[in-house]
Amino acid sequence: MLTKNQINVPLNVRYNNPLNIRTGNDWDGERERDIEKGYEEFLTPEFGFRAAYKLLMTYKHKYSAYTLETILNRWAPANGEHNGQTYVNHTQSYINYVGQRLGITSSDPIPDHLYPELMLAMADFEGAKGAFNLNQAREGVALA
Repeated sequence: MLTKNQINVPLNVRYNNPLNIRTGNDWDGERERDIEKGYEEFLTPEFGFRAAYKLLMTYKHKYSAYTLETILNRWAPANGEHNGQTYVNHTQSYINYVGQRLGITSSDPIPDHLYPELMLAMADFEGAKGAFNLNQAREGVALA
């Protein structure tokens, strides 16, 4: 059961899931029992960043998603469905926000060293608004 204070905390912060990864995989560092159905919950933000990094690497190597546009169109497609629920994402706004934060265009390939910054910007767009830091994102990459 969530406390009154937890309800006001963004989901990605509350569950150490910086990029709002949906349920579906067994991850290192997952909480034993999920409170919020539909989203992964991690013991620490670092484990949440680790899972996000592993997904982004799958996108890169399996689906050739290595630019901001290809990554975010896959991560947050404009229209989608998950477990029978339809959703709408503001993908272009997402691309614009992250691109501005990183100082890159949507068609620029993301260099490997920039993935922690990419994930941190994505986490902020997903609702964290500064709750996570670059060291946590870098530690997540190191755990992968």
